[in-house]
Formats: sequence, structure tokens, C-alpha cells
Amino acid sequence: MKDIREIDGKIDLFRRPEKPFTRFVLKYCSKAALRAIVKYTDGDDDVIYLDKGPGEFRCFVPGYVDGAERKGIETVEYVTLEDKPAELVIEDVAFENVPAPSGDTGFIENEFLKVGVRLIWGGGVNYIEDKNCPVPGIANLINQYDTGRLVQQSYYGTGECPENPDFKFGTFMGHNWCYNPVQGGDRGNMRSRLIDFKKTPSSIYVKAQPKDWGKVGWDTPSYMENTYTLEGDIIRVDNRFTDYSCWTHGCNTQELPAFYTVSYLSRFVWYDGIESWQDKPLTVRDDLNFWGLPEYSEACTFRLRKSAKETWSAFLNPEDDYGIGLYVPNIDVFKAGRFCYDGSKDPGSNPTNYIAPLSRVRIISMKPIEYSYLMTTGSVAKIREKFRQNRDFADNGRLSEDHIDMRISDDAPAY
Repeated sequence: MKDIREIDGKIDLFRRPEKPFTRFVLKYCSKAALRAIVKYTDGDDDVIYLDKGPGEFRCFVPGYVDGAERKGIETVEYVTLEDKPAELVIEDVAFENVPAPSGDTGFIENEFLKVGVRLIWGGGVNYIEDKNCPVPGIANLINQYDTGRLVQQSYYGTGECPENPDFKFGTFMGHNWCYNPVQGGDRGNMRSRLIDFKKTPSSIYVKAQPKDWGKVGWDTPSYMENTYTLEGDIIRVDNRFTDYSCWTHGCNTQELPAFYTVSYLSRFVWYDGIESWQDKPLTVRDDLNFWGLPEYSEACTFRLRKSAKETWSAFLNPEDDYGIGLYVPNIDVFKAGRFCYDGSKDPGSNPTNYIAPLSRVRIISMKPIEYSYLMTTGSVAKIREKFRQNRDFADNGRLSEDHIDMRISDDAPAY
């Protein structure tokens, strides 16, 4: 990763608006991606990342979610992140005073669903309520015990290696931990930074700078973006991740996304076959263990078949035949398990259930990873039918780029 002290350019941009601001907007032009330092008139600095081309960059000031403001901007210094010269031209800068959120979660809702994203944790989903839920005593279906839970983006990149001498391992559960930007925050519950946020009656857009999971308090050189949209009784999520580290990353198994539910939804369900969307029998697991322990890892791993198109899964309570499902086109594997299972309906408790649709995808700096998924609630038959009706909403074709196939043959033994 290039050192910000190797300044390629500096722009004197002394601007002091009439009143303090919480968000600045840069309209700019650059022929390459840049890493920049914004120097505020208050005396502190802010590192940002700009994509190439004419563009607009919107950014809340550091500490925005806690009510922080700034009084002006003095200079912008920048470093080119690509192997070509580039000059930053700032065409305009605007200042906005957006009040800090009154709570830590932003909500959208309709007659079917209420969805919340935790703004102080990078905008990951921390709340899904089915307004027609038939189960007494349950409202939020998503576990939000810590910054590693939620429904959120998470990616795996380089470890310590000669190609990337300035990256050093983090640690987690007694192991070395590779580069792992996580939308919610890090293992120390230090929260990721909210960069931007926009809301309409049916959608929420968030942009965050994720922490590295294996370290405590380190902002990764990357941004994550999500657009959450309510479409009747379906939640659509569009994801974008851009890395600016300039490191060479291996092709790693990626969680697309990481998905955590309340413990009460104990049964894992998916379709292990190739006759997709024809109501063929489903496969269930009622006794999954903690996926993160080596002795249980293989039993919590379910590879899809080469011809499979029905790539959804769900956690349900078998007695109520009720739960929440996740549909991600063009993935290869389901990783699923239960942690400290106790059947709790409490979204703030430690026990949880987990799904991660997986593919082996390489992080390439300045080349976004983009994919979309759907979520919905109800009985297993209703979940399946809703996904069948919306099966062509996206193909996630970008996941096939720089990808290593993890699927099994169509005639492999059934799980």
C-alpha cells in the first residue's frame, strides 16, 4: 500500500462555510484512483479514497454518528494508487449539515416488513420484522449481539507474504487472521465508520469504511456500499465492495453475505438437486454445530451441484414452520451452523444461527466486487415460492470473474 507521505499533489482548498457542517461533497475529476488526506480547519485530518473518472464523493465527517461537526477544509493532498499519472481536479465542494441519527438504526417499512440497518455499525442489517409473523414473542429475526453478527458484507484477502510486506496478521480465536474487512466492525467491537447515508420511503443507501476483523481499531483501505429496497414482502440488497490497498490478494472463499439469525430458528433448509424451481423435496439439518470449529467444519459445508439454479436457503423453527430465507444467485456453497444453540428468540443474545453463501473470489484493488440477494420470511413453502417468482432478479455475473469453481458434480451423493 502506497504511503500517503509520498504526495503526488496538493490542492489549497480553504473553505469555511457559514456554519459547521457534517458532510462535504466533492465534485472532482481524476484519471486514476486516489488516496487523499482532507485537512480540516479545526486541525485534524481525514483519509479518503476516490475512484477514477469524473465523480462525486460524499462523506460524513469523522464522528458524525456521535454528533461531531467540522468548520471548514484547508487542503487536500493526494497519492495516485494506480500505475499511471493522475492529477486531481476539484471542480466544486459543498458543505451540508445533516443531523446525526436520533437512534443507532435507520428503518424502512411497509405493510409486510420492517427493516433496520445499524448506522453506527457500518449500516449492516440488524432488524427484520415480519408484520404478519404467526409466532408469539418474536419480532426481530436477526441476531445483533456484536459487530460480527447482523446481515453484512465481509471479505477475505492477503495474509503476511513477501508481495505485501506492510500487511501484518491480525488474530482471532487464537489464530492468525488475514485481511478481513467487516461491515459492522472488528473483534474488539470497534465499529466501522459511516461514510454516507440516504433514505427514501422504500430504500436505504449506506456507504461505510469497514474495520479489519482480526485487529482492533484499524480502518481498512476500502469502502462497502449497500442499497436496501423493500419490494412488497421481499427485501432486495445490492452490494458493492471496493478495495484500495494495492495489495496482491489470493483467490479466497468469500461470505456473500454473512447472515445471522436468532437461535429460535433452528432448522437449516436448502435444495440439494438440479431440477430447480420444480418443488422437489428439500434437504434439512436439525443438529448443526458451530461451523468455526475444525471438527464440525465439513459437516456444516454443503456444496451446490454444477447445474443447480435454486440457490436459496433458510433457517426455520420446525414446530412453527416459520423462518427467514436468503437467495443469492451464482454462488457455490452454503456454510451453515448453530452457535451455543438454546432456542432463544432474543436478537441480542450470544446464541445464533449462521448462513454464508460462499464463492471463491479474488479481491482486486480498484475493481469492485458487486452482487445482489433477496431475503423474505414465512413458511418454507412460502419462502420458496417467493424466491421462485423472483428468481431472475439478478444473475450476479460479476461473481464469475476471477472465480474458482467450488461446486460438486450433478451426480454426487446426496447430503
